[in-house]
Amino acid sequence: MIVIVGAGLAGLSAAYHLRGMPYKIVEREREVGGLCRSYVKDGFTFDYTGHLLHFRQTAIKALVESLLPDRLQRHARKSFVFSHDTYTEYPFQVNTHGLPPEVVRECLLGFIATLSRSPSTPPAESPSFKHWIIESLGEGIAKHFMVPFNEKLWQVPLDDLTSDWVSWLVPKPDVKDVVSGALGIKDKAFGYNPSFQYPVSGGIKVLPEAFLPSVENLTYDSELVEIETGRRRAVFRSAQGERTEEYDRLISTIPLPELVRRCVDLPASMRELAGALRWVSVYNVNLAVAREQVSDKHWIYFPEHRYPFYRAGFPMNFSPSMGQPGCSSLYVEISHQPTEKASETSLIERVRRGLEGAGVLQPTDELVMSDVKNLYYAYVLFDRYRSRAVKELLGELERRGISSIGRYGLWEHTSMEDAIAQGQQVAMRLRMRAAA
Repeated sequence: MIVIVGAGLAGLSAAYHLRGMPYKIVEREREVGGLCRSYVKDGFTFDYTGHLLHFRQTAIKALVESLLPDRLQRHARKSFVFSHDTYTEYPFQVNTHGLPPEVVRECLLGFIATLSRSPSTPPAESPSFKHWIIESLGEGIAKHFMVPFNEKLWQVPLDDLTSDWVSWLVPKPDVKDVVSGALGIKDKAFGYNPSFQYPVSGGIKVLPEAFLPSVENLTYDSELVEIETGRRRAVFRSAQGERTEEYDRLISTIPLPELVRRCVDLPASMRELAGALRWVSVYNVNLAVAREQVSDKHWIYFPEHRYPFYRAGFPMNFSPSMGQPGCSSLYVEISHQPTEKASETSLIERVRRGLEGAGVLQPTDELVMSDVKNLYYAYVLFDRYRSRAVKELLGELERRGISSIGRYGLWEHTSMEDAIAQGQQVAMRLRMRAAA
């Protein structure tokens, strides 16, 4: 028997691809999806912050489109950076035209300097994220976007972070792209996500729900309490009490520190490794305004520290069905340390002031709905400690019959597409093992 803990995308994909093998899937919430969920309040639909589909893997793209036939709409990305009281297209490094001339000059000369810089001796370990930014993009782009934005997002000095996760998210442009962007010449889309797909209606929750017709033995409202890895027994708690599930193999998608904490017979050294893993939390502030199209954009980045948030998005620009006629909806993201607590009232006030300062909202705008979700596990910190700790933890868990997968199970920075692929991969490995 295979027990799957968590019915987010990774867990659902594992169950979907285990067809023909005995399994049970157990979910803590009363619905599937994990953070890939949507909820409705006062006629407005919000995701648990922005969830857009960008595909790099042909097989996963085909799977998702087969699960949601005619239910996805493709959008050409309309994302911007707001800095120096000016909108420039994202990504910043190839779209500096329109910024103050001295800023454009700094960014351009800084990038050119990276091309003529003598190669230094390769570091013994991955360079810090800040070092990578300056070496790859230059002092100007670092100063005016990459450093302040990422300090807001990660909530730690960028020298504390490694750069081994960056390459697919922040590709280094060619000099032609940077110069063209400084001159306002736009001849191609840039970045990993120049377009995206999004459900026509219902929000992103329709994606995990699309797996359900092919998934069996799913139990809701049941939380993992402890695991005896030696005896291969897992205890779950629900409103009906506790029950024990025996397993041959366990697939976990819950955050790695939470999984280790529940494994009662792991060595103390493993608990210490997991206890030192770090992450950042996010306040997801959702608003609805009694004015149509407060912005024509999909999302906006805010690198400057005068704004408390690092990003704002506009769900009704993904799909009009996400809101009410005559209104606009927004999601706004503020990073914070997991131990920080702020009141919903103060967060909404801070967000409103910031949006008015940026000109997105007007002082006369009426908020017809407001809500705050605290995403406790939001972004994993790739610090110097992470790589070694995660490798040791995953190896020890595998030896004890536990596969930890998904964004938080593998303790990494990956996408919805990656979560689906990881579920597929672990299922294929278990199928091959059973057939051997």
